[in-house]
Formats: sequence, C-alpha cells, structure tokens
Amino acid sequence: VKQNNLIQKDDHVLVAVSGGVDSVVLLDLLVKLMPQMGLMLEIVHLNHGIRGYEAKDDQRFVEGLAKSYNLPIISEEVNTLEFIADKSLSLEEGARILRYQFFEKVLQKQGADSLALGHHADDQVETVIQHFIRGSGIKGLAGIQPRRGRYIRPLLFSTRSKIETYALTHSLDYRVDSTNINVQYRRNKIRHQLIPFFKEHFSAGISKAVLRTSKIMCEAEEYLIFQAKQAFEQSLISRKKDKIILEIEPFLDYFIIIQKYVVFYTLEQLGYYPRHLTSRKIERIISLIKTGGTGKKEIVDSQIQILIDNGQVVFYRQSFQNLDVRIEIGRDCLLKGGEIVFRAERITREELPEKLGQSPHQEYVDYEKVKGTLRIRTFRKGDRFQPINFKGHKKVSDFFTDLKIPRHERPEIPILECDVGIIWVVGYKIDDRFKITKQTKQVLRLEIREGMSL
Repeated sequence: VKQNNLIQKDDHVLVAVSGGVDSVVLLDLLVKLMPQMGLMLEIVHLNHGIRGYEAKDDQRFVEGLAKSYNLPIISEEVNTLEFIADKSLSLEEGARILRYQFFEKVLQKQGADSLALGHHADDQVETVIQHFIRGSGIKGLAGIQPRRGRYIRPLLFSTRSKIETYALTHSLDYRVDSTNINVQYRRNKIRHQLIPFFKEHFSAGISKAVLRTSKIMCEAEEYLIFQAKQAFEQSLISRKKDKIILEIEPFLDYFIIIQKYVVFYTLEQLGYYPRHLTSRKIERIISLIKTGGTGKKEIVDSQIQILIDNGQVVFYRQSFQNLDVRIEIGRDCLLKGGEIVFRAERITREELPEKLGQSPHQEYVDYEKVKGTLRIRTFRKGDRFQPINFKGHKKVSDFFTDLKIPRHERPEIPILECDVGIIWVVGYKIDDRFKITKQTKQVLRLEIREGMSL
C-alpha cells in the first residue's frame, strides 16, 4: 500500500469479496490497517448467478463475514448467462463486464475513494501469458497494474501460496469456487496445464521470469503513456465530454508506437477502455488517419466512431445517435441526458418580440401550420426543407455544406419536424412554410438551451 501509494489516511475503501481465499485475506489485512489509517471499509459482493446454490452459499458466507467484522455490505445478483447470450460474449468476458459495471455503480453511489481487489502475483503471471497468447502488445504484457483509476490491488506482490499460508496461520475460513478447476476456461488451462508444463519441461522459475518481463513492460508502458500524453496535447484542437478533435499533421510527426498510444489515450478520455481494440483495428485507425479523406470513418463500437474532417481526426461518442423524441407543447424536453433542453410553447401574436431572428436558439413559427405530431430528431441522409425566404427546396446536407459546418457537427444538429415536414434546422433556419405572416394569429415559440447538467 505504501510502496504504490494505494490508500491515503482516512480513505473510504470498498473491498470486493467473492468469498475466495484471496479476497478474504485482503479483507482481513485491510481491517487490520483500519485503526492506524482511519479507514472506512465497506464490503461489495456480486453473485453472477452462474453456480446456483453454490453462489447463494458464497453470498451468505460473505454476508456472514461482514457481520463478523461489523462492516456494511452491498451485494447484488445478476443473470450472467442471459447477458452473454444477448451480447454474444464468452462467459469469462460477460462476467467481467457485469462485475465492473457493478463496481462502477457502487463506487459512484457510495462516493468511495477506491475499490480493492484481491489479484496476486500468480494472477499476474496467468494474465501476462494469456495476453501473450492473444498477441497483445506492451500494454498487455505489462499485465495488471497495482492501480488503475480507483481500482487498487494491494496483494499484487504476493503469491497464491503465501496468501493460503496466511489464511491457515490466522484460521480464516474461505470458500472454494468449483469453476476454478474447470479447464474449459482459458485461464484455468493456463493455471493447471500450461504453467505446470513449462515448469516441468523448460524452467521451474517460469513464473519469476514472466513477472520480470511484466515489470520491464510496465516501465516501458509508463514511458510510452507519458510520451503519448505530450503528443496528445500537441495535437489537440478541442476536447469535450463526447468529442475530441486532433490535428492530423502534428500527430503524424510521431513514431507509430506513440501514435497508437495517443489513440489509446484519446479513447480512454471518452470512457472506452481499449482492451478490446485488436491489432487489426488499431492499424486500420492509424491508416485512416494517415490516408483517409474527409468523410472517411472507422467504427470503434456501437457508440464511438472516428472521423476524418479537413485535416482533423474526430473521436466522438454518438450521444445524439437515433434521437427521435416526441415534443409536448408547454413542457421541457431533455436531450443528451439533460445537457440540452428543448421547449415549444404556444403564445399569441401580441406576445411576439418586435424583431424576430435575434437569437439562433429561439425561433417563432405559425402554430396553425404545424400539423400532427411534433418531433425532434437527428439529421437523416436525404432530408430536404425550404429555408426561410428561399425559393424551392434544398437538401439539408447541401445547406450544411454551404454554411461550411464540419461533418462531425452535423449529426449533433437537431431537426424539428411535424407530419408535413421539417419546421426548423435547430439553431440555423426555419422552413419558409412555417414563417410568421400577416395572417398568423397563433404562434409557436421554439427554444433550445443548455441544461442544468452542464
């Protein structure tokens, strides 16, 4: 804890306890640190719903531990099998995703400083070998880190046998997960078959050799991350919650390995942890940045895309993706999780301001010309409208091009429509068919503004 600066005095620490020997020993050690460090500890436990009664017994065992240590516990049960079937994931990967979703939720709700996990040196060896088999680069071969964000691993220095010896010496009860001996899982194959084979036929010190390699790779990783952060800042044009824009020319001045780490770092800023980014995918991204023309893109996942736009590379999360919301007149409509508020309100002609079009965030249209359902949605390919005081119709895409609106901004511009067509390209122009005339009696005031979450 001291060597890696994992916990500070008076920290609020969540301890992930599965009931296995690693997490039980971790809990016992942290409880012993409580008085001298003034720690506030809470136990967290997730029942993955995989092993039936055995998992229920594990949950009851951990609840008993919490009672014996007089600590609060937060536990939850999930249906991992249903989740992996829906997402087409392996059992190991699905369980890991659900586990960390649970951890993130509890960390946020409890406002804790960190969450302690029971990974140890043998886990490190298995992880590095697993990453090597997958063809991982330096990042993968560096293995598990003592700290990643708010996740800490105080036992990473210790071997499994030392942890078991501690449990025996201090008479600690623990549970044994029956799936740990099932070699249908790759990690168990590495633990029970591959590592013993290496020890018998090549080197009894294979685990120490792997740990040395991991340490070297970890040092190289730290250096590359440092260089990537500097390259990122040198290339940065704009950084927002859901969008980061880099200038391509300075980006390409760096070595390819630094370019890759800048991509990793940028994606992490958008909340995407690039452990699933294959070598082929990262090479496609680098190739896109080097040679892709304006409008070319690479899809990272269902939410995050990378777009080339006039000498810039745009990393963005599609927060407006498939937006299609019904508007109720007289009520606020929250967009982008409350970051933006849209409101349509019926007023009389007498309430009109003396001059119209004074703000791009507010417009006025003839209420009686609005027919059917009022909706706000994202821009779609093929959209057409008649800009106010313009003869004939125009493609919305051509309208954006005329205004030189960057391609990466276009999917974020809301479109207000009713059953007879587009009313307002929000923030820009209303359709001529809905403009206020001398015959207008009832007016619909349209407004878009920043929400409280900003």
